[in-house]
Amino acid sequence: MLNEFFNYDKKSQKDFIEKYKKQSIFNDCAIDGHCSLDPIVYSLLEVMLYELKQLTYYYIKMQELGYENKNLKEKIINYLSLILIGYEFNRNEFQKLLSGIHLEKENAKKSFSKVCDEKNIDCQILKSNINFEKLDISSLVNQGEQQAIKRYKSISPDIKNLYEIILNLIKSASIRLIELKSYTEEYLPEEDAILKLFNNLNFSTMTQAKLIKKINDFAAVNYEIHKKLHYFKEEYYGKISLNDVFIGVKKGKAILASGQNLKDFENLLEATKNTDINVYTHNGLIVAHAYPKFKNYKNLAGHFQMSLDSVQYDFASFRGPILVLRNFQYLLDGLYRGTLYTTNIIAGRGMTKIEKKDFAPIIESAEKSAGFVQEHYITSAKVGYDEKEVMKKIDNIIEKIKNKEIKHLIIIGLLNHAAVYSEYLYELEKNLPDDYFVISTTLPSNKNNVLYFNSFFNSSLIYKIIAHIKENIDIEKFPISLFITTCNLHTISHIFNLKYLGVKNIYLPKCTSNMITPGMIDFLKSKFDFKQVSDNPKKDLKELKN
Repeated sequence: MLNEFFNYDKKSQKDFIEKYKKQSIFNDCAIDGHCSLDPIVYSLLEVMLYELKQLTYYYIKMQELGYENKNLKEKIINYLSLILIGYEFNRNEFQKLLSGIHLEKENAKKSFSKVCDEKNIDCQILKSNINFEKLDISSLVNQGEQQAIKRYKSISPDIKNLYEIILNLIKSASIRLIELKSYTEEYLPEEDAILKLFNNLNFSTMTQAKLIKKINDFAAVNYEIHKKLHYFKEEYYGKISLNDVFIGVKKGKAILASGQNLKDFENLLEATKNTDINVYTHNGLIVAHAYPKFKNYKNLAGHFQMSLDSVQYDFASFRGPILVLRNFQYLLDGLYRGTLYTTNIIAGRGMTKIEKKDFAPIIESAEKSAGFVQEHYITSAKVGYDEKEVMKKIDNIIEKIKNKEIKHLIIIGLLNHAAVYSEYLYELEKNLPDDYFVISTTLPSNKNNVLYFNSFFNSSLIYKIIAHIKENIDIEKFPISLFITTCNLHTISHIFNLKYLGVKNIYLPKCTSNMITPGMIDFLKSKFDFKQVSDNPKKDLKELKN
């Protein structure tokens, strides 16, 4: 599959796309491995969200009165990241976790009331609509369902959409912030910014204009988290470089790691470095191969990915246990075989949780598994980039812009290698005016006005390019457009970051409704002037704003 696609010429790639559009790896359930959320899990998450909102309210109120609780702040942010987990929770574990969150909230409420009494302040205590006297799954599911109905009925559709955007931004920022905190003990003001934005969801009286302003303002915070995370990763793992990565399998026992938390992945490699077990990256974790420090691990055998878009297919094809790292973004529907482990706070159904960096259970599982009987090379892929070389080429583009040789700059990528979308991009390139210039991380091109960087998963590169151009060109006056080629659960976060950086036209692909609903796409277009690609690349090119 991957080897088929990357070794084809353009015409054959189009045929490949059409063939697999008709097969299950491109249906709504399988694209990016993201399937519909279990209604029971949805209801439980609704209860969790409700309790977290109130807990956050009391944390912020205590902070305003001069009482800081760093431990509680860290817990809330960790809990927020759970809402984005891509698998069905182990319900017993979830019930235990939910009980703990409720207890934290009640303790925070008592502390707040006590301080208010001592200081003789008239303080507002939030009314709770969730009854925890009978703490069982059935009762909580019913209450979660009722709370969701009540929440959606009490606010207008536009306010509801704004709340959903805020929640998405918060979840995305929390996930990145958790990873960031594994590299530094410094105070991060972005933590407080996340919780203050989240606290707005406790109140239904905020106007549409205020919510839109808060969303746009939060983009600066979100972008700062992204920048800091990239900086600390390079400080810790070494500066990103361009490397060839082996895609396939080698003979021997094996562990597959999927997700985006490099610290968790490093801990796995440390635990297995003196064994004969080969460790493989999967999906977005391929970025690990761009950092020099990971080259020191001889047991990091390469990257395993048998399909372009189906996590289930990959997991079922792997002959060894699989570690689902924190920041794993894809919903699993149980259509995989093998043993799953996780470093997350709470395990999914059928998963084993790795406690206190003890990887002995997954190592034992790998040693007992069949492993791979022979090497199978699929292809190789480039990952990372040579920043110095990239910026030299970008400086040439900047000079051309200054000399008015380029009228409009288009960037294609950010979340790249979406084969199903390639036909549109080929057509876009074919109709490109001579005074337009394209920077692409997605598809090769021989055109003089297209600069192609061959590298997987490189949002950091795109951000660096835009920031560098912004330092040298007034992008309020010069038009830059960006075409995102794949949707995932961080896409909404990305589009607001790009808007904050000054990109005028941001085009979303045709996302599955599990990623971004058609209604939300329409709302993003109408309220924030984001775009979505049509079936006509020629038309989209003509409509670009100058």
